[in-house]
Amino acid sequence: MRVLSFRTIFAVCLVVVCATCLVHAQGGQAPQGGQTPQTPQPTPRPPQPNVTPTPAPNQSLRIRGRIIAGPHGLDSAITEVRFETDGGQPVGFAFADSNGEFTFERNGSVPDQNVYAVVKVDGFKPYRERLFFSGFRGSFETVLTIFLEREDTVTVSGKDGTVVDLKQLRAKIPGKAVDEYEKALKESSKGNRAKAAEGLERALKLAPDFYEAQHSLGIQYIGLQKYDQAETALLRARDLSPKAAEPLINLGTLYYQRGESHSDAGRAEEAATTFKKAEDVLEESIRRNPLSSSGHFYLGATRYKMGSYEEAETSLKRALELNADEQNARLMLVNVYTKSARYNEALEQTNIFLAKNPKSPQRAALEAIKEKIEKAAEK
Repeated sequence: MRVLSFRTIFAVCLVVVCATCLVHAQGGQAPQGGQTPQTPQPTPRPPQPNVTPTPAPNQSLRIRGRIIAGPHGLDSAITEVRFETDGGQPVGFAFADSNGEFTFERNGSVPDQNVYAVVKVDGFKPYRERLFFSGFRGSFETVLTIFLEREDTVTVSGKDGTVVDLKQLRAKIPGKAVDEYEKALKESSKGNRAKAAEGLERALKLAPDFYEAQHSLGIQYIGLQKYDQAETALLRARDLSPKAAEPLINLGTLYYQRGESHSDAGRAEEAATTFKKAEDVLEESIRRNPLSSSGHFYLGATRYKMGSYEEAETSLKRALELNADEQNARLMLVNVYTKSARYNEALEQTNIFLAKNPKSPQRAALEAIKEKIEKAAEK
């Protein structure tokens, strides 16, 4: 049997799932983020509605993001993220997976109007955030974190993993600090991350041991791409809540992202050191919460990057045992099996993914990869 060129096999799937810069939800939902095999073909996108933008050369949109919906996460396996103009004219769509992660790309031209990201999910307040202003020219790329707020009441994850509401928080935290925290959550639900971070900072001045505010601040900093501040905030949250896994999962994904950046820049030694740091943090997160599917998934993704394929397989399979809908883990297993020339197992995971996600925007790319793996298996 002849091993495929991995540069050919991996290019597409590595676009399909991205674990970088994705934020784990406050109640333990899974992070962003595995990656899939490479291939020269571009990542397919959902069919785009007919739009008549003002033509402009060399324009493109690329938006990667995650939806955070509180401790319980999203109920649906696929959530629509709509991009539209001031008048509601559609620019395009992305579909977030069960982890809340999505990618939207558009090349060629963009409307000469304000463009907004819109999410409407039953049980949550509608979300609409302006991404850029009319008259924008050139390429636009960003990482978007969408915080959805429950319609009935604001809930957060307590130190012991239970769900508490603001009334319960007021019993142990000064009222003014909780007020600032509540205002910050509302700002974040509107996409105002800078204002949300400022509110959380004020809350922490009033109550330095306010774990929920500290953890939320780390998430806001990641959304603002203030990674050093995010690391500091998440380390502080870890110390405030020694049993909580969520700050460590976020911290692990932050280190994972840095490792990828070092690798992309050709700094192999720095990448190896940073991936090892991510592995250590994620292993600790699993000790704190052995039933976290997202913790096992990110650990598997990190081990894959480190070249530890057997250990990566173990972690990814455990993630799927805990959550059969952890489709990013399934795609990462395709990476592991293809890299190890275990083509029949790679085909099995690809077929399962396609069966479970018949309307996946990545379906065409995965079917192309499936065909290449089948040819390799025959040889």
